[in-house]
Amino acid sequence: MTLPLKKRLAVTALAGVVAASAVFAGVKINPGNMSPYSKTQVSGNLYTKPDPNAGGGIKGSLADAPSEVLGVLAMPEKFPNLTSLDDVEGGTSAKNARNVNKDMTNQVYLASLGSDNTFSFNGLPPGKYDLFVLCDNCFYEGLLLNREEQSLTEPDITSIKAKLKESNPFFNVKNQHRIEGQTGSFGKARVLEQEVRTLPVTLQSAEVMTSIQIRAIKLCLMESVGTSKLGTHWELKKTREITRQEVGPPDTKGAIPGYFCRALQGVRVSTSVKDVGAIKLVSDPVPNTPPPEPKKP
Repeated sequence: MTLPLKKRLAVTALAGVVAASAVFAGVKINPGNMSPYSKTQVSGNLYTKPDPNAGGGIKGSLADAPSEVLGVLAMPEKFPNLTSLDDVEGGTSAKNARNVNKDMTNQVYLASLGSDNTFSFNGLPPGKYDLFVLCDNCFYEGLLLNREEQSLTEPDITSIKAKLKESNPFFNVKNQHRIEGQTGSFGKARVLEQEVRTLPVTLQSAEVMTSIQIRAIKLCLMESVGTSKLGTHWELKKTREITRQEVGPPDTKGAIPGYFCRALQGVRVSTSVKDVGAIKLVSDPVPNTPPPEPKKP
């Protein structure tokens, strides 16, 4: 049976929308290639290159993903907390300054993804690694932000959030997924931060795009610089982006929820590829963090 012209045009238009969504929805992390919406080049330098001399790696699969998996990343459990040369003996020497700066590097490795939510890393130096899984509508992470017992106070948290809010004004939406650290003079804290630009984006060509958003998820290293006169005061010392996305019309817009998943934490890698099997993506309680106080009636 031949449909009337008006209905045929409607069906054709609907098919075009579905096809476009199938092409662009859930854009996987693919550094070095062209972004699908703005057609700008995505930097290939965000992620750490595999070490050709390292035989270690991780492989496994993800179960119960709530949406399409866009990327799996691995970060070594190292704490570059030496944010000032005064923290170490002989810190004024040029040699020690170079060593401190070297120790402050945060590696982030990107996995190869399979169509069935399998993933694999190669060229990982020996050590413990935490994993980060980015889905289209949420993310799961097993990041160890703090080795000591959480001791940040409410004034600490307020000061940290205020400093993050005023930093990098390009992003107009900022959410702190987790904040952990130690209070007191020269206290240190690490923040898992999500930032989104929901305002129009101006490209290098001067074209203004209102149909896309930019989302970044990053680690922020904070240090307390408060004194008895200034009171509680924190400064942002260093950031390390984990992901940066260009979010188009078919994708999930705005800030997405994040969940701590214990199975993604502390994967030990030696000189061979570690098979972690199937990891079930679930939301677990964050360790070393007191449960929220019950709401008053």
